[in-house]
Amino acid sequence: FSSSFSPSDKVTKALLNQIFSQRPIAKHFCIPWLSSDPKTFTLDLNGLLVMVFEKAEIFGYKNLELIKSVDRATTDPTFKNPYESCMRGYQLSNKALHEAKGFASTNMYVLSYKAAFKAFDSIDTCESLLEGLTMPGNIATRNLWYERMCNIGMVFSELLDF
Repeated sequence: FSSSFSPSDKVTKALLNQIFSQRPIAKHFCIPWLSSDPKTFTLDLNGLLVMVFEKAEIFGYKNLELIKSVDRATTDPTFKNPYESCMRGYQLSNKALHEAKGFASTNMYVLSYKAAFKAFDSIDTCESLLEGLTMPGNIATRNLWYERMCNIGMVFSELLDF
């Protein structure tokens, strides 16, 4: 597999459509998420990858705060362990995304991919722990969105590594 994309390619809607139509990814999420930020179309692909990691990390911290507040409010032991494990997962995941952002900004795409995968894996574990539990708020949806953000980072890292 070789890529015809360069880190210096300017981001356009057509380019995003081309990239996401070639990869198994939630295109219905990715295109609107990236297009909603006007900064997207001022960047090259490398800058977009850095922005993806920044936005995902910010979203991850918001999810961590949400889970912390839900954990503080519950007295049900059924939820305590999964919530605490998810909080640890988000802490690891956010740290990994911070590292991924640094790797991407220095064109170290193999390492940014590995860090994004680590972030994805931590939240996938969190999702598994919460599966079947009735949770307040939109924690399950937000976990899914976060996973997709990590996945976008993996796709772009892989794309730029070739």
